[in-house]
Amino acid sequence: KRPRGLPPHGNAMKSPWLRPVLVPVYLAFWLCSWTALAEAAEAEAEASCEAQDCPAPGTGAELGAPGAEAVEKGSCGCGALQRSDFADVASPKAKAELREGARTAQADGGETEEEASVIYLEGGSFMMGLPPEDSHIRMAEFDGESPPHTETVGPFGLGAFEVSNQRFATFIEQTGYETESERYGWSFGVEAFLSPEVNAKITSQVDAAPWWLPVEGADWRHPNGPDTSVDDIMDHPVSQVSKTDAEAFCRWSRPGGRLPTEAEWEFAARGGKRQRRFPWGQDIVTGKEKKHRMNIWQSELDERLKKNGEVIDLYSYGQQAIVLVKEYYSSENLALDGYNGTAPVDAYGPQNDFGFYNMVGNVWEWTSTPWTTTHPDAIQPDPTAVVKKGGSFLCNPATCNRFRCSARMMFTADSAASNVGFRCAYPGRPRGS
Repeated sequence: KRPRGLPPHGNAMKSPWLRPVLVPVYLAFWLCSWTALAEAAEAEAEASCEAQDCPAPGTGAELGAPGAEAVEKGSCGCGALQRSDFADVASPKAKAELREGARTAQADGGETEEEASVIYLEGGSFMMGLPPEDSHIRMAEFDGESPPHTETVGPFGLGAFEVSNQRFATFIEQTGYETESERYGWSFGVEAFLSPEVNAKITSQVDAAPWWLPVEGADWRHPNGPDTSVDDIMDHPVSQVSKTDAEAFCRWSRPGGRLPTEAEWEFAARGGKRQRRFPWGQDIVTGKEKKHRMNIWQSELDERLKKNGEVIDLYSYGQQAIVLVKEYYSSENLALDGYNGTAPVDAYGPQNDFGFYNMVGNVWEWTSTPWTTTHPDAIQPDPTAVVKKGGSFLCNPATCNRFRCSARMMFTADSAASNVGFRCAYPGRPRGS
């Protein structure tokens, strides 16, 4: 956490009467400034690499720096979000009350099998972790994606879809449950999605990811601040829910409902195929028509970020990286996949032969697996941190190349964000059914 500096330069762009006048001038100036900053950062990084005998930026073999920065190298920033970093976090007593409140909503059987869209899997052994052809992806080493290894899971069921706002609203209506973000009174949001009025009142930011802000009044009903609503996106995934909130929903949904383990999630995402990058194959878009299969970020800057045909990782620019990534998320999302933020839970069709939708992209998904990584330079986070999987609409090869089957990131259990949701796991299919 740290205090914010001057008001964000982007606020004027959100004014309906200033935007038509300022956009052409602003965009031309901003792109020139951004390019100059990137070129200066690349020169700085190359000079540093010459002194340290390391690869230059954009080669796909950059070295991560040790320490706290290593965990967040190459990210949309949501791995740096922790409620406990902010002074207005609830007291330990209040946290205990939050957990107790969550336990009051344990009645299960709130949904039929059809409403929960359960897909039953027999389980089995599979190769879990980073495929060899993706070994150049820098953050994977720190995240603990490698080495690939054989993992075995038993029979289980998993929701075909991420839990939608509509399903979560039904849960709230039937149980009276209050989420942790509602009780805390705030949650994390991305500056680009906030109104100028809400943005102007925020006085602190996430130190390692200053485009992420603590937003008062942000919760599952108001994912991007108190002046936003889910009323028109009830078929989109619910967000701004903590691990405790997600577990409470899953217990209510069906008998034995719970969050999936990381291994179960990855088994389901791979769809019976061996070591594919994405649930459907190796490419972000598919077919002659270049069909989009998931919801990620497509910036107007993407073409400028290509070197030798490959997208440059902005986190390879040394000390300028955070500045560049913040500017990247201030640029326009072209939404070539059809959505600027979240997408409906049934968008893009099934991503694999098992029939699962939006396993990668759209929103990160909670798992029940505690976060661990054996890399010697990776910091050990809050002991409550667990693994989240799948990436989100903020992912892009230039910033957060984690929208892959094997990708993983940590998230502390009491945190919540506008790009994190979940789906539920259930016991295996009853015998004879």
